[in-house]
Amino acid sequence: MAYSYYRQRDEFIVNMTREGLSLDTIRALLRLATTIQRLAVAQCNGDWPADNGQRETAECPTCNRLWAPESLKTHRELGPGRHCEDCRAELRVTCLLLNTGWVAVTGGDPRGATLKLFPATSTPEQRYRSEGQYFCVPARER
Repeated sequence: MAYSYYRQRDEFIVNMTREGLSLDTIRALLRLATTIQRLAVAQCNGDWPADNGQRETAECPTCNRLWAPESLKTHRELGPGRHCEDCRAELRVTCLLLNTGWVAVTGGDPRGATLKLFPATSTPEQRYRSEGQYFCVPARER
């Protein structure tokens, strides 16, 4: 039986509250997961603001991917230049998780979880292989 977004969201809220994250942080993570999911779909399908080979594009200096120029914005913490919404969202996730004991891993394939939370004590190998304890942040498909 497939879980609905609402059931996944409710389970995520319960689990992460038990793990010590505040409700405000959890809600922000859910919003950002949806943004990251939307951008991953855009990259796969060539939808705006991602490159589709038919529109003018500009390169994000952080991820070196091509995006519609009007979607790139300056961001003090990311350094000089105009940065894509994907990099800005990933930075917001990182900032939300500072000093919480959790780290985020984003994945570009929209068919799976595009945002996963791992304990800060996990190794990079465990994060890469999605081993050990971790939580997938549900994203709302629109």
